[in-house]
Amino acid sequence: MELARRGDEDAFAALVRSHQDQLYRVALRMTGSPSDAQDVVQETLLQAWEHLPAFRGESGFSTWVTRILINRCRNLHRARRPVGPLPEGDQPAPGMPHSPAADTLAVTAQSRDAVRRALLALPLDQRAPLVLTTFAGYTFAETGRILGIGESAAKVRAHRARRALATTLQEWR
Repeated sequence: MELARRGDEDAFAALVRSHQDQLYRVALRMTGSPSDAQDVVQETLLQAWEHLPAFRGESGFSTWVTRILINRCRNLHRARRPVGPLPEGDQPAPGMPHSPAADTLAVTAQSRDAVRRALLALPLDQRAPLVLTTFAGYTFAETGRILGIGESAAKVRAHRARRALATTLQEWR
């Protein structure tokens, strides 16, 4: 970390390699789009590199860079308000044979898609704590630091998000 702060590109590249997959997973769940997630991660890493000399080390690099990522996701969300429903999954071609395994896979894919759409329907202040704690494995304390809120606020927002997600999924049944 210290070498990267002093401008060592190889040291920064090592940090990127160890964090990029986690950042992408968070960005994908926050944006719902692989291309947007890639863009957000790229912008995040560029911003991290540019501001690395100012990193004070009061939190871990992972917490700091994830906070940048969440802020980039918020900026993207503000720039692109959803204008309509998300597209539904592909429908099977008429006349294609079905099997029990294919039906099970289709139900699983539909369930995953429903969770993805319900997650994206959550307000960002609820989606972020849920994604960070449930999908990215951060503690509530780390989530609070990433989002600039207290640990208890992170717990409350994640709990509200889980309830809203369950309600939305129940309504869609």
